[in-house]
Amino acid sequence: MIRPVGLVRVFVVISAISAILPILLILRTQPFLNIIPQNIRDEITARQVLSLPPLSPHWRRKAMMFKIDNSNQRFLTIGIPTVRRQHSNYFLETLDSLLNCTNQENIPNIFIVIFLADFNATWKYEMANIIEQRYSKIVRDGTLQIIEAPAEFYPSLDNLHHTYNDSIAKRKWRSKQNVDYAFLWLYSKELSKYYMQMEDDIFTVPGYLNVIKEFIEAQKTDWTCLEFSELGFIGKVYHSKYLEKLAKTVLLFYEEQPVDYTFLYFNILNLQGSRIIRRPTLFQHVGFHSSLPGKIQPLKDKFFDDIKKTLHGDNPPAKVLTTLKISPDFLPDLAYSKIDGYFWAQSAPVVDDTVHVLFDEPQNLEKVVILSGSQQHPTDKIENARLDACLSVKISGDNRIECFNNIFLGYSENGTLLANNLEKKLNTFMVTCLKVTFTKSQQWWLIIKEIAVFNYSQLDNLTESSELLTTRQSHGIIRQSHNLTESSELQNYSQLETISTESSELISTESSELLKTISRNHQNYSQLDNLTESSELLTTRQSHGIVRTTHN
Repeated sequence: MIRPVGLVRVFVVISAISAILPILLILRTQPFLNIIPQNIRDEITARQVLSLPPLSPHWRRKAMMFKIDNSNQRFLTIGIPTVRRQHSNYFLETLDSLLNCTNQENIPNIFIVIFLADFNATWKYEMANIIEQRYSKIVRDGTLQIIEAPAEFYPSLDNLHHTYNDSIAKRKWRSKQNVDYAFLWLYSKELSKYYMQMEDDIFTVPGYLNVIKEFIEAQKTDWTCLEFSELGFIGKVYHSKYLEKLAKTVLLFYEEQPVDYTFLYFNILNLQGSRIIRRPTLFQHVGFHSSLPGKIQPLKDKFFDDIKKTLHGDNPPAKVLTTLKISPDFLPDLAYSKIDGYFWAQSAPVVDDTVHVLFDEPQNLEKVVILSGSQQHPTDKIENARLDACLSVKISGDNRIECFNNIFLGYSENGTLLANNLEKKLNTFMVTCLKVTFTKSQQWWLIIKEIAVFNYSQLDNLTESSELLTTRQSHGIIRQSHNLTESSELQNYSQLETISTESSELISTESSELLKTISRNHQNYSQLDNLTESSELLTTRQSHGIVRTTHN
């Protein structure tokens, strides 16, 4: 028997279902906003239901200012929104830097999407034509895409929320900028595996794309955003699969938050708890006048240091080990690597601190150069250190190195360790390790920006000597081949001042003959050490200003 209380409960449930069921049926057959009275519907924006502003069919193609067909997905899309500026315009220099610092073989791996986001149609079409004429090849093949947004994509930019005590002009500027970003992300989300946000007033360093690839591959855990600049919204890399979600989030708060803040909240919501910034950074802000009229923006990235490898040593395979404190962003191997990067110790060197370059195989060395300090941090250099070549080493389990049979190569001078003509100092010994030892404690941290090691190659050195003889004749400087005796070299250098054109021809001809002879003879070491006749001829002819190099 059903109790009265039970009957009441059943009646209430049936009544509730009867009331809700028609609403559920309506929701299944009509868009949500259509069932809301008009006066209420006007207050509900696309932001509040996390949908997107209206976009027509085929809107991506309509957005292209130069129509292209290139649907092959690439590795990275670089997105750059740009608008008119009252003062200096940095956009073309930014684009030049990005393209000039990309290896040609990497161009097919990227898209660059330029969003002309100004509301002035005349300016947009003028700028589009300038870009197309300047970069016609990559515009035609679809690598460089120029887009514009339909006016209906933008919400109202009037009566915006008053946040951060910003002026009306700044609130309108930053709110529009949020919508600009959202449109750019929606356009770009299917172009590539990754997307990088760029501003229109930056410059970069050669090989930046390879560094980005390596940094992505080095990540051991899931990530949402990798940063290659600490500033603003420059150099932020996302998985393209997150772009639509990011666009919706930024649109939701388009009038409350600038994108510089919103993207950090988004990363946290997407389960990335802390920022992942690659140091040294790859992009530097160069703009002084902001795109917001009247605003000065002289910001600089303190982690950007335009340190480029200039010596380009042979650098045979080796490991770089040190007793100094290491940062995971500035590893010792970066100083030895052939790509740009440097070692920045997180401690100041003290007496007997060391840096070792341990070769995988013993090497026959000609020259070693170690450069330290940088333009941004000139005090972070080697102040007092010595360089030794180690012929044998003992390595303990904790990567500690003991060197034996050391040969002293030189002391540091002005932040540089330089040792050349090592074939004389080392004789025939093969070097297992190079050792830098600090002889005094320093106040500042240490940057080693390049370690360049040059292998000894007799034929290469002879060729270089011949080329230098020819090149430097107009300056009255004669550089003999290394096989001439030191005393003869000194005598000749002090007296020779000019070389005639005829002398140059003799040098080139006879040096070439010497090279041919040596290349045919596998015993070139003994030949080069005994070029007595060459030395005698040089001494005899020096009074005539003629140097002739002959073969044995």
